[in-house]
Amino acid sequence: MASRKDALLTYLSAVTQSRRHFTDFLFKVILAIVIMIVVSPFFLVLIQVASIGFGQIFGIGPGIGLEFFTTFPGVGLEGGIRNALVGTVELIALASSVGIPLSVFGAVYITEYTQPGWTRAIVEFASDVLAGIPSIVFGAFGFAFLVDFLHLGMGLVAGSLTLAFMMIPTVLRTTQEALRAVPMSLREASLALGATKWSTTWNVTLRAAFPGLITGVLLAIGRVMGETAPLIFTAGNSLSVPTELTGSGSWVASMPYTIWAYISDPREYLQVKAHGTALALMIMVLTVDVVANIISRKVTRRLV
Repeated sequence: MASRKDALLTYLSAVTQSRRHFTDFLFKVILAIVIMIVVSPFFLVLIQVASIGFGQIFGIGPGIGLEFFTTFPGVGLEGGIRNALVGTVELIALASSVGIPLSVFGAVYITEYTQPGWTRAIVEFASDVLAGIPSIVFGAFGFAFLVDFLHLGMGLVAGSLTLAFMMIPTVLRTTQEALRAVPMSLREASLALGATKWSTTWNVTLRAAFPGLITGVLLAIGRVMGETAPLIFTAGNSLSVPTELTGSGSWVASMPYTIWAYISDPREYLQVKAHGTALALMIMVLTVDVVANIISRKVTRRLV
């Protein structure tokens, strides 16, 4: 302990010998404090959720542990969240299959095939505005346009399309930035070798921008995976999995909606289930993050 104290005193005396060293030391301290402030909310939320919901996921007994994920809520909602887990996966899969291709190809067209002008400016402005619109407004739009006007009804399709609309601005803008970061020399080299514009875009530009593209997709999936308000208006809620694409049989539960419904209920065991569902949702987002980073690194190594 004494040696550590002496080492600390020696370091402090060294950094205070000159104004330049002291300024550098002070800047490092300020950065460390800022980093702690930035990351502390995540750990505070994680500790709060895990302290209550950990036993619900990793415990042993009826309705907890493995049964928490493999059983339906049942009478009194004493069962698991299989309906919400399956519903969330279906909603995200369908929303991604619609929103991601539209966003990526839209970003490719705007960045690679149009000149700076009104078209690009309007699309970028609209994307920025859409990214800042509250989720409940998307829910109101989905209900008015998809459910009511197009007569799709509340269910899997309406909920997924609403989430797809929410994904578009995030994926489009991050894909644009990733494409702009690709050196122009790569495009020129490909074209000089006789490749077509489309071949260059597909085989060179998109591959080089893939890590940034994955980041945008990850951000979009992470955003819509935790949305509740749009699904209240468009997806409905069911204690079982959907059996149809439209109609009453297409009503689909989701983990965010389940968290909201359980945490609003005064019954204590549902409060615990809400925290367990929240912890499971955080683990799912973390898993998506890890898988995306692994894929991104492998593709980057292959390119380099």
